[in-house]
Amino acid sequence: MKKMVLTVGVLFIIQSVYCQTETIGDWIVSVNAGIEAHDKRLFDYARPEKEALLGKQPEFWGTYHFGVKARRKVWQGKRFSNLIGLGVNYENSTFLRPFDQGHFGDFREILLVADNYEKILAPLSISAFYELGGHWLISVELANNLLVFRSIDNTTSNNSISFPYSESTFELDDIQLRLGVNYRSGNFIIGLRSRVANFQKIDRVIFNRIVKDPRTDQIWEWDNPLRFDLTVGYTW
Repeated sequence: MKKMVLTVGVLFIIQSVYCQTETIGDWIVSVNAGIEAHDKRLFDYARPEKEALLGKQPEFWGTYHFGVKARRKVWQGKRFSNLIGLGVNYENSTFLRPFDQGHFGDFREILLVADNYEKILAPLSISAFYELGGHWLISVELANNLLVFRSIDNTTSNNSISFPYSESTFELDDIQLRLGVNYRSGNFIIGLRSRVANFQKIDRVIFNRIVKDPRTDQIWEWDNPLRFDLTVGYTW
């Protein structure tokens, strides 16, 4: 009898979790904050300088992300929802490294290093939510990030004549695949996402002849430093 009561109780819990699904609204507006591991690749940069730069920066994390996004539902199934979205993201890499100031029109024969590399990106995304029930959702997102502005600076340099270097541009910077787990409470959705794949354009501002990058004929690369994003959204 006890086993029967226990079995009925377990089945009731499973039923309540997986049947109480909440369909997300037609729109989601969200903000996100993320942290990413340093990209410490210096290839065959001069050995003493390379060791000095790496020795000064033993920390694992060092690239930060902030963004806002609006998404519109384009399809709704029983538990699946598909959305398309637009947004704006801010990225700041704080790894101290040499860079090519010639990219910005400064062709003086000097070597400069930067510890503040900022980018403004416009993400175009398509995402899907699967509603597990009990307010929980799994998400997958494919995002194309368009680079519209970059700025590079050295926050410890007294050479204010040179820094910062900046430019406006419009180019595809990367294509990312992200997976996440989300919790919905009323109209609010809180999620934690991780990037699982990243196909990006090689950034010749930092990967070039100075660090002796051997990929002189290569334009794109697969590279995926560990990254996590916390998102908070409102749906209606």
